[in-house]
Amino acid sequence: MDDPVEVIERCAELCRRRERTDLVMRLEAATGRWQSSDVRVLVVGEFKQGKSQLVNALVGAPVCPVHDDIATSVPLTVSYAEQPTAAVLWAAPGAITEEEPRREVVDVAMLAARISLPGQDRVIEDKDGSRLVAAEAGLPRQLLRDGLTLVDTPGLGGPGSAHSAATRAVLPSAHAVLVVTDASQELTGPEVEVIRQALAACPHVALVLTKTDLHGQWRRVQQLNAARLRDAGLKLSQLAVSSQLRLLAARSKDADLNAESGFPELVGFLRRSVVTRREELARRSVRHDLNAVLAALSSSLDSEHRVLSSPEHLPAVVAELALARTRAEELKKRSAKWQQTLNDGVADLNADLDHDLRERIRVVQAEAERIIDEGDPGHAWSEFVAWLEESTASALADTFTWAEQNAEWLLTRVAEHFEEASAETLPQLRLADTTSLGDRIRPMGDLDLNETTLGGKVIIGMKGSYGGVLMFGILTSLAGLALINPISIGAGILLGARAFREDKENRLARRQAEARTLVRKQLDEVVFQSSKVLRDRLRHTQRQVRDHYAATAEDLLRSIGESVASAQGAAKADEKQRITRLAAIATDRTTVIRLRREVDTLGAPTAAAQAAS
Repeated sequence: MDDPVEVIERCAELCRRRERTDLVMRLEAATGRWQSSDVRVLVVGEFKQGKSQLVNALVGAPVCPVHDDIATSVPLTVSYAEQPTAAVLWAAPGAITEEEPRREVVDVAMLAARISLPGQDRVIEDKDGSRLVAAEAGLPRQLLRDGLTLVDTPGLGGPGSAHSAATRAVLPSAHAVLVVTDASQELTGPEVEVIRQALAACPHVALVLTKTDLHGQWRRVQQLNAARLRDAGLKLSQLAVSSQLRLLAARSKDADLNAESGFPELVGFLRRSVVTRREELARRSVRHDLNAVLAALSSSLDSEHRVLSSPEHLPAVVAELALARTRAEELKKRSAKWQQTLNDGVADLNADLDHDLRERIRVVQAEAERIIDEGDPGHAWSEFVAWLEESTASALADTFTWAEQNAEWLLTRVAEHFEEASAETLPQLRLADTTSLGDRIRPMGDLDLNETTLGGKVIIGMKGSYGGVLMFGILTSLAGLALINPISIGAGILLGARAFREDKENRLARRQAEARTLVRKQLDEVVFQSSKVLRDRLRHTQRQVRDHYAATAEDLLRSIGESVASAQGAAKADEKQRITRLAAIATDRTTVIRLRREVDTLGAPTAAAQAAS
């Protein structure tokens, strides 16, 4: 079955006939989850490696900016739409909250120009000071119809890039990551580190070698990359493509040229390893919902059928349902074991996450203070701030990813205690997403360089030399020399130079002390804001899980109550009513059996998966 919506609707129709509005609402929620599920694929890489052209070639449209002198300045999300659409998102000046950005609809043809500027690490601002934070595009492309969403990210630009932190922070929110590097040289150290971080944050990562049409030795580079990854202990797929050949093949409708471009393998990877697996997870969740609904209907129908067929079975049926009701009520109670596991687990996780966050930030602070102590922070303050932002973002991404992994483990433990429910239908966790943290944290303050003007330097030297000239002039005057003589002048020069050096050292010490203070304040702000976000997300997750299982227990109680009412109503029916009800129940039971058979096919491999295999 390619689309489960039809069987969901037929199951909902049966629930309406049985007057089970609660089950209808559950099926509507299952339909919404199926239709809204998408796959987020991040395209990351260093500056000018061909990321934007790769996305353009995949979707067959020039939505991403491509030029020798300009670069994508914000993440651009490309998803499916019936008609071409585009928008840019603006954050208010000085915003430090998670408020929704202002959305401005723009012409698709003008989108690339709106989100690009010459050079790297450029920030685009509006007239009122709002800064551009993201862009969106919707295209009617078959590749995107199944929920595939491509995100073109700004170039990493090396460890000093301000965009690097933002790109690395968004890695945990992706279902798959394409790390892009061109065929001009083998992988660099920073690129290997990006791959390592991507593999730690995301289950599906592929290395895409671009610009094979420009570099004849790309196969040699691919071999060197494979060796480099093998030495680093990293395992991932490698794909070589030419975006220019792909675009040329699309214009000329040349299938052979398209095959030569390498894009069929890339599209196959996305569908086989990402989209198909997303469908499998979504189908599993839908199948769980349908089976639960059909089980509730079947229980009610069986109870009513047993009583209608043999009224003397009513006491036994009611006794069985009473035991089931008691167990459902125990599950619903706050003292139930799953509630204790959830509450204790969240409390422990909060404490562990706070310690983990502070420990990682302490490491960053120690390294920052070491750098400050070893040199003059005033000479490269902007580079130091960029490094600190990236190191902090990397530490935060590690903590938030660890939080999501532990939360998933906790939910598995809770689900083991609650047999009637399943973790598959829980809302998807978003604990690892750190994209909004940057807007909550105030920018780091500027360092006062405390530079001395030329006139000030002269005065400092004169103050130091004055004492030397006077002191040694008096001493030498006892020998009959004048107050100002070569010896006193030389002593004045030496003491003046010493005074200048001491003043320079004092100013350096003051700059280092101020720099350490700024770093500590900034990292305290990071810990304060990040801890608040982590606690809020964990509380939200706890409420979602609690409400999910409480609602499941409530559904179970209602199903048992409906079964009891059906059994008791059946016992009161006369002969004619029993015959009529038995015929209707037989029809409904046949429908349930047929629906269960169709639901079982949801677990079978999809057509895309069979084709991929």
